Amino acid sequence: MLQLSFSILYQFQCLYIERKLRINFFLYIVFIKIIFAVELNVLTYNIHGLSPILAGDNPKVRIPKILNKSNNFDVILIQENWIFSDDEIAQDLNDYITIVSNKSKFNKPLKYLLNPNGSGLSLAIKNNIKILNTDEYSFELCSGWISKYNDCFATKGFQYVSIEIGGERVDIYNTHLDAGESQKDIDVRISQLESLRNYIDLHSSSYPLIIAGDMNINFLNKESKKIINQFMADLNLKMINWSIDKSNNKYILDYIFYRPSEKTEITLEQGGVVSDLLGLSDHPPISGLFDIRKK
Repeated sequence: MLQLSFSILYQFQCLYIERKLRINFFLYIVFIKIIFAVELNVLTYNIHGLSPILAGDNPKVRIPKILNKSNNFDVILIQENWIFSDDEIAQDLNDYITIVSNKSKFNKPLKYLLNPNGSGLSLAIKNNIKILNTDEYSFELCSGWISKYNDCFATKGFQYVSIEIGGERVDIYNTHLDAGESQKDIDVRISQLESLRNYIDLHSSSYPLIIAGDMNINFLNKESKKIINQFMADLNLKMINWSIDKSNNKYILDYIFYRPSEKTEITLEQGGVVSDLLGLSDHPPISGLFDIRKK
């Protein structure tokens, strides 16, 4: 009987030790993941960088204020920069690598007269982040030449940059779709989203993604929301939800989407409107702080 009691006690001790080892191993794995996780702070902002006549103010004074207040972000994605060159942006973001769009549908000298900065897209990456690859794509379809929404002059499209952070590759897209409310405008935007999706499927299917920009698709409109939801479903994306004032906010046109990959986790720690940058453009600045780690 005594021998049986010792046997039972021994089994309980073994189970206790095994359970403790499992818990410790689990805590060790969690600790390792936390240690090797890195943060990536992303800003997207349509800066309304038009000529003073069209902008209604002096962008050469206003936009440097935006840039000077944005240097706490790792990645800055800009739309509607049609007036600042790489060198001019670098003056205010001197610890960044800056890439200003220059792909235009117009040849010289019309390019410099009508469309010097191509799509108006610019991006800035902190210079301690390794850039693996960059590209720029112009949408084939556009809507509007001489009209309220004369987007065909803009050579709209998207920028692509692949970075390495914490040993993990992350693919980032910066885009600006056509504006307008006619059916033709809507059809063009759907086509542009399809072009973006096809490029992502070809180049980024195995990697974590961040897609941001001014989509000119109002998420608060029932029919427009369907277009965004379909785009998210096609690429298995999540979206940062934001609002300034639900009672007055009639448009949500600016987005940050993201998704993990099979090998790399990307989770949103916090995101929304950047209050310090409000009022410096006709669009709100949207940010996302991401945690990136190997699965």
